[in-house]
Amino acid sequence: MAARQRTAKHTARRKERRELAAQRAFARGAMYRLLSQALVYPTVEAVRALRETDLPSALALAPVLDDELPVLVEQLAQRFESKRLLTLQKAHRRVFPHVESGDCPSHETAYTGQNIFQETQDLSDLAGFFRAFGLELAERERPDHISVELEFMYVLTYKEGYALLHHGGENARLCRIVQRKFMDDHLGRWTPRFAELLSRNAKGGHLGAAAALVRAFLDHELALLRARPEAVSARPVREAPDPDEFVCPLAQDCPASEPGIQDAPS
Repeated sequence: MAARQRTAKHTARRKERRELAAQRAFARGAMYRLLSQALVYPTVEAVRALRETDLPSALALAPVLDDELPVLVEQLAQRFESKRLLTLQKAHRRVFPHVESGDCPSHETAYTGQNIFQETQDLSDLAGFFRAFGLELAERERPDHISVELEFMYVLTYKEGYALLHHGGENARLCRIVQRKFMDDHLGRWTPRFAELLSRNAKGGHLGAAAALVRAFLDHELALLRARPEAVSARPVREAPDPDEFVCPLAQDCPASEPGIQDAPS
């Protein structure tokens, strides 16, 4: 009888720990989802979703994570509640114009891509992460946009929470491993610099509040995941390939001439 009681208590404690860990994962997911939505262009639908779903969810769950985060979420909520839609849109266009601004780029490769080959490699690596989890980008969406990378982390944290409740620890650990890898290789490298530039260029408003929340939440995530990304300190200057040094990586596999293709006459 005593042994069965100890086993039952142990099982109950283990279930309680899993439920608490799942709650934390869902809380992290709510923060990622909120930030992803807050940094896209504020359409009628996006702002409605923020006000009715994303902000209330983040406000309810943020205390699970950190004492500072609820205050920052509340400040972001106030900015969205107090501003008219046209004001929000005008502020977004000023910081993120249609032609990508050099003052505060919103995509990763503007910070990490030293040349076109590096950019291609980074985009390919991002696509590999998304494909591994069965995700496809919407048409015209950049895979390295800040909102897309945040949305991907939302998916990973939600899957972690769901796995803890329904599939056991192994699947949850896999989700956590991928989170750390994605933070090391992508989101954690450039987002601190992005948040710094966003804060500087937004000059308050909803984007200034979003910048403060990004910075605080990213610090929380880097510590939680024990991630050690090689952060960029400044936006790199894109290096043009040297035509005298360029060698096609497939040159050894290519025949000297292809059927039907001739050299231009000299």
